[in-house]
Amino acid sequence: MKTEEIRNLAIKRHDLDADFFQDAYNDIIHVNKGYPFKYGRSLVLQDIQQVLDSLPANAKILDIGSGTGHLSGWMASMGYQVTGLEPAANMIELARKNFPQIEFIEGVSSSLPFPDGTFDMIIAFEVFRYLDKTENLATFREANRVTKKGGTFIFTQVNKFASDFYYPFYYIKKVFYTLFKKTYHYCFFTTPGQQENLLKKAGFPETQTIGRMAASIRFAYKFGKGAGDAYVRLVEKLYGKQKFTRQPLKSMAGHLVVIARK
Repeated sequence: MKTEEIRNLAIKRHDLDADFFQDAYNDIIHVNKGYPFKYGRSLVLQDIQQVLDSLPANAKILDIGSGTGHLSGWMASMGYQVTGLEPAANMIELARKNFPQIEFIEGVSSSLPFPDGTFDMIIAFEVFRYLDKTENLATFREANRVTKKGGTFIFTQVNKFASDFYYPFYYIKKVFYTLFKKTYHYCFFTTPGQQENLLKKAGFPETQTIGRMAASIRFAYKFGKGAGDAYVRLVEKLYGKQKFTRQPLKSMAGHLVVIARK
């Protein structure tokens, strides 16, 4: 698929998934995949909070792929000036209803409708995984353009070598979808090193990568909430809050948190 086709497919998928995310952020879980989503998000929020604590009062923040608006709302509740950017119509409709005090703009990450040096921080949670390498790099360059000098760009990606083995599973499943001529969603698999190189190309001089959440937790929740919760307790005894800053665990984690500074 071409870059534009992949982007449009991602927008379509998020229109379809809008109700799932709306419920998940409101602690209404209908399917087992909602539990590791919620747990992983709670860990990533710790890293986001650290960045927020370093910002000046009333800092301007851009939330790319703001979805139903809950992350934007959380940051705005701390006094930050937050703007949401979202291309999916169903998502942005929910966001505007959920948080009418926040401005949500329809747009795509590779063409940001803002002047140079507008934001102290740009954030994107579970967004760039749906876009290809070309779109990711274009987005990083745009993020660099609209970030203030000394500002921060923080986002998540999918680890290519995550211990839930999603990478091989994705391509095995893709074979069957192709055989039956069904549309299959795109996923951008990456590594900490690749992200550092792409951000350097985009103009960011300083980057940091962190692995978050033991990816095997996703397996455990496939057997139900009880099994998943029990496995989480075991993992936390072994690895605490699963903040992996060294290899190989960093590249095996369920979330790859990437932090770039301009």
